[in-house]
Amino acid sequence: MNEISKTLTFFGVAVACCAIAFISAPETRDPNTHESRMGQALFEPFDPSAATGIEIVEIDEVDGEAKSIEVVKTEKGWFIRRPGRPDYPANADNQVKDVSTILFDLRILDTASQAAGEHAKFGVLDPTKAQPGDDGAGKMIALKNSSGSNLAQLIIGSAAEGLNNVRYVRKPEESTVFTAELQNVNDVSTKFVDWVEKDFLDLDKWNVKQVTLDNYEVNLAQGQLKRDTPPFVLDYDNSEWKLSGSSLSDKEELIKDKLDSMKDALDDLKIIDVERKPEILVNNLKQGNEFFSNLQDPKNQAVVQSLQQKGFYTVAVSNPAGQKVPKVVSNKGEILVGMKDGVEYALRFGETYRGPEDDENSTGDSRFIYAFARVNPRLLDPPSLEPVPAPVSAPVQNAPAPDGNQSVSGDSNSTQGEKGDDGKKGDESAPPAIAPPGPPPNFIPPTAPPGAPPPLPQATASSAVESNGTNPVDDFAKKKADRDAEIARIQASNATKQREFQDKMNKAQKRVNELNQNLAGWYYVISNEVYEKIRLERKDFVKIKEDDGQALPEEVSASHILISYKGADRADAQVTRSKEEAQAEALRIRNLIVNDGKDFAEMAKEHSNGPSNTKGGDLGKFKFEVMAKPFSEAAFALEVGAVSEVVETGFGFHVIKRTE
Repeated sequence: MNEISKTLTFFGVAVACCAIAFISAPETRDPNTHESRMGQALFEPFDPSAATGIEIVEIDEVDGEAKSIEVVKTEKGWFIRRPGRPDYPANADNQVKDVSTILFDLRILDTASQAAGEHAKFGVLDPTKAQPGDDGAGKMIALKNSSGSNLAQLIIGSAAEGLNNVRYVRKPEESTVFTAELQNVNDVSTKFVDWVEKDFLDLDKWNVKQVTLDNYEVNLAQGQLKRDTPPFVLDYDNSEWKLSGSSLSDKEELIKDKLDSMKDALDDLKIIDVERKPEILVNNLKQGNEFFSNLQDPKNQAVVQSLQQKGFYTVAVSNPAGQKVPKVVSNKGEILVGMKDGVEYALRFGETYRGPEDDENSTGDSRFIYAFARVNPRLLDPPSLEPVPAPVSAPVQNAPAPDGNQSVSGDSNSTQGEKGDDGKKGDESAPPAIAPPGPPPNFIPPTAPPGAPPPLPQATASSAVESNGTNPVDDFAKKKADRDAEIARIQASNATKQREFQDKMNKAQKRVNELNQNLAGWYYVISNEVYEKIRLERKDFVKIKEDDGQALPEEVSASHILISYKGADRADAQVTRSKEEAQAEALRIRNLIVNDGKDFAEMAKEHSNGPSNTKGGDLGKFKFEVMAKPFSEAAFALEVGAVSEVVETGFGFHVIKRTE
């Protein structure tokens, strides 16, 4: 090959290499070398109000797997759709607005790349096709119309360095990567809790009037509720709490901060997840009926199993008609939250929640709650009705009867005379009435002195005028008329008050119906942290007064029964019970002592895990600072001979009796 041929060959190879390099080279962002799309709309114009569906897919940062959520618009509103779950109402107004804001009239700032090989670099890999562990996947958002077609669909990638609110983006069906300015990207996610009305109770803490803490347990063997203490009824008014379900000693007071925190937690009760209730429960609760007549039907055993799996049971209780019927209860007791408008929330707590393996909320730090609303008339102030005035007494008059005797008008006990042909004859043994003496015959009264007032008329047997110049009959008629007018006014006023009260009842019932349309259908899941703030025992909200004007004794004598558990301070190796079992055992023993009259010392010898058990639990005399603070607070607050509630310390659960 001559030199010219070699030169031509090398030149051809060079041209081919340049062509290959030009074709495969990344797209440059120089608008002068490529057709610029700067300022152009990324999507064809569309009407955001036509959107009836939203789909979002993204990669979970924890497990690296794709998560998705679909929200659709129906005749009843927006609903969340999740695989294997029933549709749940979505609070989608803000989210739909955010998605529409992101996609509507989106303008291109610049072209970043046209090479598919650089998608991971810009974080715009399709998350629906990414494999677990793949880097560079973006967030896919699709806005759909009623036919299921995409109005707009976009993969949002990494933030452009140094530019506020600027992201790398691309359409899933195209390779080109653009930059665009987007708002609210982080406000749109695949998490269930971001798409629902978290405040499912819609409870306003400023309208709370009464909270009842009923910490019962369920005796499954007997199908009955078991209470170691009566319900605690806490009234709230003008920022102050009062305990009416249990008395406070002179040395005790309520812990206001603890109760205020409970009230705040009720107002801040947020959904973590939901599961659907069986339809028989849903239908009953929507109708305002918490009692069930057909749960014992073998066909409904699935309903009972559904309840039990979540920590709820059915026991026989008396309904308002006095009939024994099944009612859903909880082994963790319940809280009744009464509002000023007559609405009462019933909150019953279930077991720890464990969601599906791929559920972001299946942490174990959450709990089921069975909630519904009802009307409680006692929460409303009853109308203050005015009493009707007493009857006016008829006047007693003396007038001559036709036979010359005197009859007493208006006296039903008169024994004189007859009433017509059928009248009752008077008592014949009674002496006849005697007319009062009149003036002597031919008596002429003396002439009045000059200037003196004329003499008063003399009362005669036929006079019907009193000495004050009033006619008793006319006076009686006036008083009766005045009374009738007053009765009419009172009746009208009372009717108005009763009507206003009934209006309040009707509004409360309407509110209850609205709440139960949502509450009735679901087992809600709340955080265990919030659960512990609202399910309180007496020891949680009652304390010894720090300074009540009375000095505490320097020392007291007391006995105690300690029920320890595995892991407690100084617990014996032979103690294997759990903390929950220890608390239940302490409550049981206290109940035997207080309610069944069991001897404290004998129970201590038999059950206490403390070294004082051989002495019947006797601790002798001790000063306040010697014992654990909760123990001393309880012991020093007791009257001599009294038994405390169950007290928890690091050693376990104590039942304390003050002996001196």
